[in-house]
Parts: sequence; C-alpha cells; structure tokens
Amino acid sequence: MTSLANWDFPSSEVLVEPIGKYQSVAVWSAGLQKQWGGDPLAEDPLKLQVLEAFCQLVGKDPDELVAFCFLRKRLTGEVFASKQRREELLLRLKEFESSAGRGVEARRRRSQVVSFLSHNGVLIY
Repeated sequence: MTSLANWDFPSSEVLVEPIGKYQSVAVWSAGLQKQWGGDPLAEDPLKLQVLEAFCQLVGKDPDELVAFCFLRKRLTGEVFASKQRREELLLRLKEFESSAGRGVEARRRRSQVVSFLSHNGVLIY
C-alpha cells in the first residue's frame, strides 16, 4: 500500500475533527458499503488519506467541499449544482492528480476523490 508521506501538500490544517466524523464522509462510506459490501474505508485507509490530502489542497473540509458545489436560488430557495464551481474543482483535481506524476497512483488519487464527490451528489467528469 502506498503512503502519502512523500506527496507534497500544503501543511495548514483544514480539518477540525477526524476525517471520518464528517457527514459527507459518512455518506460516502454508506454508499461504498452498499456498493461493495464490507467496510471499504476501513479496509483501505488510503482512501481517507487521499481525501484528506485533497481537502488540504483546496482548503476545505469534506462537508465544505460538497457544499461548495451547490448554490441556492434566491427567489425560490431551490438548490442546484454549480457548473462553474464543479469546473473549478475539476481543475484542482487535475492539479492533485498530476502531483502524483503519471500512472496508477495518479489515477487512483483521482478515482478516490471522484468517488467521494459522486457519492455525495457532485458529478465531476
């Protein structure tokens, strides 16, 4: 299993509690358990490490990351996914992926973050 110790990320802490305590991480975990069975986040702790590293890069905790992608219409209160914010997040995701170089590790990092986002209703292409 690969460690994130050698990857270069900003050192400022954005998480005020352990990553597993965030509601969006619980949603991701439940989705993975339903999809794959078992407890994928416990069986592969790198998933959480990758998500935490991405959160550090963008300066948002997991719940803020998901909330960032949605806006609310002033008149109706309707919530909708912001295309512009998702595109901004996609650029940061590409930056995150490329910081691992090329190959399997880079794709795995991207895959973990996309999985987290998609299980929380944020579609990133």
